[in-house]
Amino acid sequence: MLQGTKSVSMNYNSLIDGKPVVYMATQIQESGSASTSIVVQDQELYEANKEECRKDIEEFNKLVYAIEDGGAANAVEE
Repeated sequence: MLQGTKSVSMNYNSLIDGKPVVYMATQIQESGSASTSIVVQDQELYEANKEECRKDIEEFNKLVYAIEDGGAANAVEE
């Protein structure tokens, strides 16, 4: 018997002048539970560009919420 699970995985970067500043990743299981990680990769650029980076983080979170609310199982099949 074949048994397993499906999940949605997303990996994004907030870029400033083409340089990665914040790395964002999530894995959303078919059940809807999510594991999300947000890592500041360049503290100096982050401090100088907090507003833009935080907007990117908000947009990333909206993507995660949309999948959670719409059901990860549906997103996996798309």
